[in-house]
Amino acid sequence: MSKKVIVELGLLGLVILTLLSAGLWAVGIKNGEITLANRYDAQFNVVETTLDTMRKTIMNQHTCTKEWADQFIAVVVAQASGRSGVVAGGAEAGSNVKNAAVAAAVAAGGVGINVSRESEALGLSPALYVQLANSIEGQLAAFKRSQDVLTDVWREHKTFCQKFPTSLMVGDKIKVKPEMISSVATKDAIKTKVVADDLLK
Repeated sequence: MSKKVIVELGLLGLVILTLLSAGLWAVGIKNGEITLANRYDAQFNVVETTLDTMRKTIMNQHTCTKEWADQFIAVVVAQASGRSGVVAGGAEAGSNVKNAAVAAAVAAGGVGINVSRESEALGLSPALYVQLANSIEGQLAAFKRSQDVLTDVWREHKTFCQKFPTSLMVGDKIKVKPEMISSVATKDAIKTKVVADDLLK
């Protein structure tokens, strides 16, 4: 075998090895992007399930309507933030006695809540009130975590797609920034860049 043939075979082997390495690199990038994209899409289901679990938690522990469960969640949110609030569809908008009681409970809320007064306004025993409130506060924490994870996965996917040289292959695959589920007051503050005086109380 001549020296020329050996050199040609060596070059051919080098070309094949280079193409094989490039192919494996491309497959790795594609698979990495697919993995992150699927995690991102799936996390929306986690957020939705966590939100739905809050209502079902109340309905499993106390016989009530979906609307009342949503009202109770609003009460706990207002109390957990250490300030009173107004529940949409409360006493003014609803004819249900329990809805009116919830709105009244929210209006009387704030730091140092009197559990007996709140439970009476809602037609609950103090023990059941505390049980429901504790359950919802736990679910609220889980709901916040699920949204935080969604944001983290989106950031990770965006960074992966933007970094060079992976951006050459998947730079156009960046997912839309997820919209966080939050209060109307928070949305308004983000939009207007103005925080209401009582928002941070």
